[in-house]
Amino acid sequence: MKKTGAELAVFAMEQIGVEFTFGIPGVHNTELYDQLNNSRKITPIMVTHEGGASFMADAVSRVGGSIGTLVVVPAAGLTHASSGIGEAYLDGIPMLVICGGIRNDLDYSYQLHQMDQHQFMKGLTKATYLIETHEDVIPTLYEAYRTATSGEPGPVFVELPVNIQLMTGPVSSKPDFELVDELEEPDDGDVQKAVALIRQAKNPAIFAGWGAKKARQELLDLAEKLHAPVSTTLQGLAVFPADHPLHTGMGFGPSAVPAAQEAFKNCDCLIAIGTRFSEIPTGSFGVTVPENLIHIDINPDVIGVNYPVAAALVSDAKIALSSLIQALGNDMGEEQKSNSSVEAVIKSSKEQYRAEWESHKNDERVNPLHFFESLRKGLDPDAIVVVDDGNHTFLAAELFPVLDPDGFICPSDFNCMGYAVPAAIGAKISNPEKQVTAIVGDGAFTMTC
Repeated sequence: MKKTGAELAVFAMEQIGVEFTFGIPGVHNTELYDQLNNSRKITPIMVTHEGGASFMADAVSRVGGSIGTLVVVPAAGLTHASSGIGEAYLDGIPMLVICGGIRNDLDYSYQLHQMDQHQFMKGLTKATYLIETHEDVIPTLYEAYRTATSGEPGPVFVELPVNIQLMTGPVSSKPDFELVDELEEPDDGDVQKAVALIRQAKNPAIFAGWGAKKARQELLDLAEKLHAPVSTTLQGLAVFPADHPLHTGMGFGPSAVPAAQEAFKNCDCLIAIGTRFSEIPTGSFGVTVPENLIHIDINPDVIGVNYPVAAALVSDAKIALSSLIQALGNDMGEEQKSNSSVEAVIKSSKEQYRAEWESHKNDERVNPLHFFESLRKGLDPDAIVVVDDGNHTFLAAELFPVLDPDGFICPSDFNCMGYAVPAAIGAKISNPEKQVTAIVGDGAFTMTC
């Protein structure tokens, strides 16, 4: 059979579950947009700047039900989108970047938009793909999706030349997509080593990042079993409910809130889950990490980079925590007896810190404590709050209680200003039934609005 590359690409996107695309039509992707317009499963969203498109797609991947997908023109369209692509890359967010490309059936150089897009994207994506024939369209997009969503997630780049989009070419079949589950159990020896460290600890504690997002129940089970305080990274603020008595807040070093500092003060075994110990949550690497560090992450390359580990579990957080909980068994004996009063320490520290904020009187300004408490009362428990980069980011991290696992998203390691409003639009598009609120400083607001 013969099909246009645009038809094949939209078929593949439908197969992998793409619900929305974000971008601007142009010379090198008009045919693709024509086919998207005919799709009954995909809604193309037009933007006024590709930077906003990439932030919207990022939010869809974080809190939506499908992979955030860009459909952009080459060169300037791609460079405009690169900030959001970079944010997704450093934050571990899957994204599918489908970009038009120059014709590959001409002998002429210096075509419109001609540049080495793959060299440009090399440092911002997990992988790049160049489609060279019609037969390659569907399998390449399937492979790109698997790469974006497997292991530590991230963005991938696919260039689809305009002539392949427009012209028909032979294809042997239009195969359905099959997702292969490649998640593996952690090594049993590593699990037993971690169990031994936990059993001998008097004051174990947990530090959880974005990688623990889909392991909330297991995280709760482990924390309650160990009476262990739980702090999070900035990006992972929503992985543990703020109204839980073991929740301490973001970070645990000198720059953290008092509840975290007090609860982690005597920590002799730290269980780090889905975090890379990056600069922001460690307070510019100012935390003191105990010798007995158990590091759980799906990406083996991040384990032990900033702090030496005593035990490493290379696995998906949900699977690793399930294995760890099962190996610990039901009876923890007396090992964590000295840790059982940690809830009282956390509660007392939070009350004192609130009183400190309450004492900040200023007749000309709204007290941030009152603002965030009032915002929390006015929102549903599952509301999504999107913040930008700035002072308000850390005020929100300290003072806004996040209850839902999708309740808080922000630009983290790439630290893009201008993220919040486009990301809030993406979050709302993919969650029309939920309340979505953007908190943004004036500088960040002007960048995209």
